Amino acid sequence: MSDDQSRLDLQTLIQRIVETETDNLEQLATLAGLNLAEDFAEADLSGTDLSEADLIEVDFRGCNLRGTHLKGAHLQGADLRGADLRGAHLDNANLRGANLRGANLRGADLQSTELNSANLSDTNLSETILCSANLSRADLRGADIRDSNLQGVSLSDAKLRGANLGRVNLSHANLKGAYLIRAYLGGADLRCAEIDGADLTEADLSEAKLNCAKLRGTNLKAANLSLADLSDVNLIRANLSSADLMRANLRDADLIRTNLSGADLRGADLSLADLSLANLCLANLGSANLIRANLSIAELCGANLSDANLSEADLRGADVKNAQFARNMGISAQTQRVLLRRGAIFEDSTSDRSEVLAPY
Repeated sequence: MSDDQSRLDLQTLIQRIVETETDNLEQLATLAGLNLAEDFAEADLSGTDLSEADLIEVDFRGCNLRGTHLKGAHLQGADLRGADLRGAHLDNANLRGANLRGANLRGADLQSTELNSANLSDTNLSETILCSANLSRADLRGADIRDSNLQGVSLSDAKLRGANLGRVNLSHANLKGAYLIRAYLGGADLRCAEIDGADLTEADLSEAKLNCAKLRGTNLKAANLSLADLSDVNLIRANLSSADLMRANLRDADLIRTNLSGADLRGADLSLADLSLANLCLANLGSANLIRANLSIAELCGANLSDANLSEADLRGADVKNAQFARNMGISAQTQRVLLRRGAIFEDSTSDRSEVLAPY
């Protein structure tokens, strides 16, 4: 083909594109004979309209997609590693199985977006809207998601190890079976969330709102829950061993068969909580509020209950061997004698255990 013919063909192509009444990249690429799946890596597509475009397995690595309109776009299996998607409109888009590792999505709209099994590790998702999005089985390890709205999101079986979820809204979210080992959730809103079976080992949930959440069988070993609101929460059979629950609100919480061995519960509010059959061995309950708490058949061996308020608490059948009591409200002289008989230790007590009355 001659140079003159090439120039003529190029001019014809440019004229066709100029005259086309669309700013849809998919249509323009077709006119230009370009392949969206292969020819746009590292391209500047900021502000482009790609709404509902067919971009399955597209290669947008390192692309500038800032402010791009991708509402309802089909991006299954797309390669978006390192892409700039700040402020992008991805609501209702399908990104199932897409690779967004290291991408910047700060301030993006991902409402109701399909991100099942997507790779979002090390991404910046801060200040995003992810309400009702599907992130089940997604990889979010090391992601920065702070200050985002994830209300009603599905994160079941998602990987969130070391992720930053500070101050996020996860109310009514599904986190069943999620891996949140050492994740940061300080100040997060997890009200009414379903977190059954999740792994939150050593996670930081200080000052988090968890009231009415379901955490049955959840692993919270050595987690930081200081000052957290856990009122009316379901923690049946959960593992809270060595957890920090200082001044936490556990009022009316369901803690049946919960493992709280070695936990720090100083100053915690456990009034009306059901701790029957719970393991509180070596736990620190100093100055805790246990008014009307159910501690029947609980294991309290070696626990510290100094200054705890035990008014109307149910201690029937509890194992109190070597449990330390001192200055407790709600402990009558008769109850003290019974507890001494069972092996409890009362500060400054001169009673001879061999002479105390038999349990009533």
